[in-house]
Amino acid sequence: MTAFRRLPALALIAITGATLALAACGGDGSTAATKTIETKSAEQVAAGGGTGGSGGSPVASATKSGSSSQSGNTVKVSLQDNKFEPKDIKVKSGQAITFELKNEGQAVHNMKILSAKEEGKDYASTALINPEKEDKFTATFKKKGTYKFQCDYHVPDMVGTLTVE
Repeated sequence: MTAFRRLPALALIAITGATLALAACGGDGSTAATKTIETKSAEQVAAGGGTGGSGGSPVASATKSGSSSQSGNTVKVSLQDNKFEPKDIKVKSGQAITFELKNEGQAVHNMKILSAKEEGKDYASTALINPEKEDKFTATFKKKGTYKFQCDYHVPDMVGTLTVE
């Protein structure tokens, strides 16, 4: 009988938790910490003005099919509602890769590469990238294989694949 008296309280807690989770997806982010990065053009990176490695490496370019070819040490990723562009990325093992992210959606997003099992750690952006804000992080993959990445707030819709060659 006591368990039935607790049921309304448990339901209220579940509803409150779901409401807070939804608010995180659509909030204005006024309390979230963000940082802005300077985006470099392919010409600037090739001229040695890039970040995250030695100069002379061009920016990876996405194809119309939504996949990325890795020809340098920078991968640009657009975070949209609710997808990554590109959603399929290829990189070379042993290279430091800088992921430059821009939130072009209306909701907060992030990017987390699920590599802990193979690489010993997951790589991730800041927890909250607000709309029209940017972030970057660097990762080096030592083991060849396929890794999944995701936006922690929009799984299972906002996911992608990283292939390390």
